[in-house]
Parts: sequence; C-alpha cells; structure tokens
Amino acid sequence: MKLRDLFRKKTAAPEAASTQVMSPVQSLYEELTKPEYESSTDFCTEDLGEDMALVKESIYGWWKPRFLLDHRSKEAIEFLDRKERFIRFSEEDVDWESIRDVPADAYSRAKDGNAGFPTIVCRFEDGIAEVRWQINPDGYYYMDEDGYGMTDDEEIELVGAIDRTGKIVKRFTLRKT
Repeated sequence: MKLRDLFRKKTAAPEAASTQVMSPVQSLYEELTKPEYESSTDFCTEDLGEDMALVKESIYGWWKPRFLLDHRSKEAIEFLDRKERFIRFSEEDVDWESIRDVPADAYSRAKDGNAGFPTIVCRFEDGIAEVRWQINPDGYYYMDEDGYGMTDDEEIELVGAIDRTGKIVKRFTLRKT
C-alpha cells in the first residue's frame, strides 16, 4: 500500500489475508516505518527522543514536518497536511493578544494554521516537544543565490508545545527576541 492510498476514502473490503484490524494511526505507522521510506528522497525521518520520531516530506523543495511517529504505541499521526497547514489546530491554540501588532499577512497565516514557512518540532522532554512556527520569514528568505530579491521583512516566530499525540498543549505565543 502506498502512503497516498491511506488518505483516500476507504470503499474496498479489507484484505482477506489480514486477521487483525488495525486502526488508521497504526496503519499509517506501519506504512511510514517500511524500508522504502528510509531510502526515499521525498521523506526523511528524524529522531526526537523518548521513542518519538518526525517524518519530514519534501514539499516544493522544502522539508516539512508531516508525521509524528510514536514507537511505543506503534502509532503515527499526520501533523501537517500537504498544503502545509496544521492538522490538529484551532484558533484557541494561539495567544492572539501576543500577536495583535504583527503585520496583517502574518496574522492571517496564524489564523489559517499556515506553516508554509519554516516550522520546527524540537526534541521531546517528559512527553512534550516545543514547536517553533514561523509566520513571517526575515528578508533573507526571499533572496536568490545572487543576492537579489531580499526584502526588509522581520522574522516573526510563534512558540508552542505538543504532546506525543500531536495535541497542542501550550498555546502558540510570539517569541521575544
């Protein structure tokens, strides 16, 4: 089974050879831990400590944190979708007061759960991992290899935290620099 097949609507009957029914998070884990993903050029796996891992996918040439793997429970969850939006996200997950003065386009990206700019999941400690979510890059982000295209943008980063299931347990707040 290919990864993209896991996200298609199930209409076919389960395979006859399978006697044990796996949950969707177990099926996703089984798929993402196959050797073909370890040797893939589109996916890479990063150890996050505490038997947790992050599967990144190359989207538009950038590595994006797509799936969280829990090696203890043998489960995987989708963290970001292919459109670079947080999966387990609601407006309650952001401290809106902390970002009230950011530019409108950055505020809009936060409202949408848009993780199109660098988003980093840090190592787990005591079952919690910090997540750094850039809602606006600095001007160097737009610069080409010849030095053209740089803007005067300032980096705006929100910091929050997730648990082993990808649930946001500390609201995203503006990172003070």
